[in-house]
Amino acid sequence: MSTDEITASGGSSIEMWLSGGEERIAQVALQERVWEELAGEVPLDTIELRVEVADRVAVLDGTVEHYLVKTAAERAARRVEGIRAVDNRIQVLPRAAHVQTDDDLAAAVRRALEWSPLLPRERITVQVESGTVMLGGEVSRASARIAAEDVVSRLDGVKDVRNDVAVRPGTRPEHLRDRIRDAIRHEHARHVAAELRGDTVVLHGRVRSLAQRDGLERAVWAVPGVAALADEIEVTT
Repeated sequence: MSTDEITASGGSSIEMWLSGGEERIAQVALQERVWEELAGEVPLDTIELRVEVADRVAVLDGTVEHYLVKTAAERAARRVEGIRAVDNRIQVLPRAAHVQTDDDLAAAVRRALEWSPLLPRERITVQVESGTVMLGGEVSRASARIAAEDVVSRLDGVKDVRNDVAVRPGTRPEHLRDRIRDAIRHEHARHVAAELRGDTVVLHGRVRSLAQRDGLERAVWAVPGVAALADEIEVTT
């Protein structure tokens, strides 16, 4: 083998090693930033969580006693710029005093929904399976759909929530497109646009964090008349 061939081969290997090393450094930096956000959101001294980052995906693992802590941990990870997805594997294991049968938990959920002044009565259905609360039915405003999940998330004994409540606003209000554009503009999302495809609002463009994308979704859902939302926004570094 000639000297030139050895040099070429060695150079290629070094470049691959450097590339892998830089990628690992970037992943460790993202992992540290996720930990920093978690420390500001949940009491890490009282729970045991694990965080791994690979290909800009944050994987959260561990156990907590309350569903709210699980969602708070995910919310913290989604604030980190550069994280393109969060895989929340945290398990909710309520303390013995808060464990309920599915029937008892379903009854507690229905009572909590009935007591909320923000929710329409008898239009949200409830099913519970192994501590997972499944919400269904229809509401006329997206704010009611969000409020229902918020109410349920605060109850002891809830292990997970699946929100399948549909939004049926009825007639489409005037200037819906303009209102949606104003909502996006208010979020200072210069690189995001929206279009109406039938009854669905489609968001596309790019943002720097999942939290920013979440904020845009909430802002668009808050526009009266929005019935469905499809998010095609890309999270970039």
